[in-house]
Amino acid sequence: MQDSARQKTAMRARGWRKLVLLTVAANQVLTTAFVFFAQQVDSGLTMMDTLIFSCVTCGLVSSWLRTDAQRAWCNAVEKGYVGQRHATTGEDVLKIAEKCPRRWLVVLHIELNPELAGTA
Repeated sequence: MQDSARQKTAMRARGWRKLVLLTVAANQVLTTAFVFFAQQVDSGLTMMDTLIFSCVTCGLVSSWLRTDAQRAWCNAVEKGYVGQRHATTGEDVLKIAEKCPRRWLVVLHIELNPELAGTA
């Protein structure tokens, strides 16, 4: 029981790490582009403007990734890309088809919601 809780915690932590890294990377690209183009229009751009843009972008990108991962999960379940496979240990293990179109997002959603993996 305690091992299962550790697995779920580790899985959730891995998912959040991925989410944070993707959010920060996207934020850096978008903020750099914003600063470049905004300074072309208004050379008086302040750090506060950039900070506000960066914070809002982080929130939006994070929300977008989580929502897109949930949609990918629902679509994969609906189209039959996700199913239970009987493992050699006698436990049911979640199987995601290799041909699943947005597999990495399905994996991200499972990592953020480890109860879906059937690791209980």
